[in-house]
Amino acid sequence: MSESYEVVLQQVAKGDLQVLLEYIEMGSQTLSGLAVSEEFGEVGSAGINKNLIDAIVAHEGDVCLTEHLHEFNVSGVIRLPLVFLRVIKYKGEVDVELSFNDDPSLDIDRVMLVMQGYADELSKKFHIKEFYGGLEPAADIDTRYFTGNTLGPLG
Repeated sequence: MSESYEVVLQQVAKGDLQVLLEYIEMGSQTLSGLAVSEEFGEVGSAGINKNLIDAIVAHEGDVCLTEHLHEFNVSGVIRLPLVFLRVIKYKGEVDVELSFNDDPSLDIDRVMLVMQGYADELSKKFHIKEFYGGLEPAADIDTRYFTGNTLGPLG
């Protein structure tokens, strides 16, 4: 059984959410499976766009958006076959998560090191309060590869 890994971009600035998601999507060869936990009419049928992001940000309650990123290119160094993108709006905050399964052809330590660099790059380009990555759920500090630029127990 393969392990699942996760990189979390925590408390993304709502004003940067659309451009951040577009930037992340550009790293993927193809996209599929866009789904939103709340009904926003026809907004979600056009994919991730300004209207959808505005609806998510304006929504009073919690919302989850998911999408599959196929052949996701991490900084030109590593290509992950499938990454699961999650955008979670809760209590007025927005987190963006990238999840993927271990692949026998990849050195997971190297993948996580490159993902740390990728998350750091995103945090500098966009207003992201904190980022971390590790075994899913990456919220568990004991199974993290990194928290920000600091290596964790698995790093």
